[in-house]
Amino acid sequence: MRKFIILSFILMFIFTGCKTTPQNMVNLPQASEDKTKIEEEKPVEGGTLRVNITSFDTLNPFLNDNERVRQMLNLSLEGLVTLDKTLKPIPQLAENWQINGLNIKFYLKKNVKWQDGVSFTANDVKFTFDSFKNKDVKSPYRDILINYLSSYKTNGDYEFEVVLNKPVANPIALFTFPILAEHQYKGKEDILNKDIVPIGTGPYKISSYSVGREIIFERNPYYRGDKPYIDSIVFKIVPDENAMITSFQSKEADFTFLSDIDWDKYKEISNVNIYKYVMQDYVFMAPNYQKPALKDSNVRKAMCYGIDVDKILRDVYFSHGLKSCIPVRPDSWLYSNKIVSHNYDIKEANKILEESGWNLVKGTRSNGTYQLKFDLLVNANNPYLIKVAQIIKNNLKDVGIEINIVPKDWGNLLSSVYSGKFDLVLMEWNLSYNQDMSTMFMTKGKDNFMGYSNSKVDEIYSRIFYDSEENSLKTDYQALEQVFLEEQPIIGLFYIEGAVMAYDNVKVVDPTGFNVFNNIEKWYIKK
Repeated sequence: MRKFIILSFILMFIFTGCKTTPQNMVNLPQASEDKTKIEEEKPVEGGTLRVNITSFDTLNPFLNDNERVRQMLNLSLEGLVTLDKTLKPIPQLAENWQINGLNIKFYLKKNVKWQDGVSFTANDVKFTFDSFKNKDVKSPYRDILINYLSSYKTNGDYEFEVVLNKPVANPIALFTFPILAEHQYKGKEDILNKDIVPIGTGPYKISSYSVGREIIFERNPYYRGDKPYIDSIVFKIVPDENAMITSFQSKEADFTFLSDIDWDKYKEISNVNIYKYVMQDYVFMAPNYQKPALKDSNVRKAMCYGIDVDKILRDVYFSHGLKSCIPVRPDSWLYSNKIVSHNYDIKEANKILEESGWNLVKGTRSNGTYQLKFDLLVNANNPYLIKVAQIIKNNLKDVGIEINIVPKDWGNLLSSVYSGKFDLVLMEWNLSYNQDMSTMFMTKGKDNFMGYSNSKVDEIYSRIFYDSEENSLKTDYQALEQVFLEEQPIIGLFYIEGAVMAYDNVKVVDPTGFNVFNNIEKWYIKK
């Protein structure tokens, strides 16, 4: 079961290739793969949505690191902000906010009640921040408080002020973690109690929890927003992934998560729709800039043209990925519509290398001093990446670039990468939701293991860090993306897609990677 990661880039190593031609714009995925046309009908109120979920340790957000539990708790718990389908921060418990340098003021909504009728105030926000900082708290959210905040305070009941300890790109997107009710937790023993069932302010509340059996959500009578159509949502707890699919196929559930990337096989189930979404897992190849041949941007561009990303997606990922030559999601609000997908083009790759002085010598290109012959590190425990690496090797052979695949276990791979003992490395990174890549691409970034340095990138980030308006942030991100496109500091490949599955009587499902229960208030069950 994948644990959820909120902030830092997580190295998991994969790989693919890209290319850039204006005629071929990125095709964004559809939100769903519906077998039936959407019917124009009036939503039906009532009913129970049955979902299954694999076993987990706790519902307590202070201790949870299970991604599916986080998704499930989105039904009840809310943050200061949430993310829309383009990853743009939008108000949730905060009405709005004001950014002034490192200072952020959140102005909170005044008509919010907890599911037990107690009013929500800034004290709940402060309690949540204080509790997540507890050294015994296991949640990944703790990293936000420790790594990014200098101080915070309440200014009355409906204003909460935060001071960052360093500049951060798109900082509002950091504050999506759930706010918890101060009056529910009587002390440290409750904060660290794995059996506690949190109360929330969202459209649903947890009405009962039978450990190891089921969790029942019912409509929250104090919810300030639109009343959901569905009365209740019942999560049946099953032991493993196989049991989850089996119970769905037996129609013991109406909706289920999918972990198997080969989800197309489930389309054979009668009256089932599969809904896909883009995840934060980005696949790319990173060069070591201490290697003279890899410092040549023409070599990196030729690699992009020489790798058949479509084949990788088709043969390894069942076509469940979204091509992107830069590490910004093409469906993000920060993505420039001027950025185009890379196409596989052997002729163009060879042309670039020949014009820049890399000539074929016995099948391998050389400039007279260096050969285009590289070791490619890959995570030995990731079978997908091993397959991707083999396709890359075969592809690049056609342009005179020789690749030697070097599988390493995770620990040794990280050791090699961060000590600079590598040529190329195939990676899958889980990118942060605030889309801040500065630690990898700034000259002094802590994750810049490549040794990449570009004064223009440093300059753009220095502006991004202090962009307080959406338009200026977007403008600077697009300038950054243009540099990435021109320089190709990494050989960017694709984002991996995930999916959920539901019978076709469940209507208006529209998941995102951040929240598969996105727009749950609009879902209904056709009778």
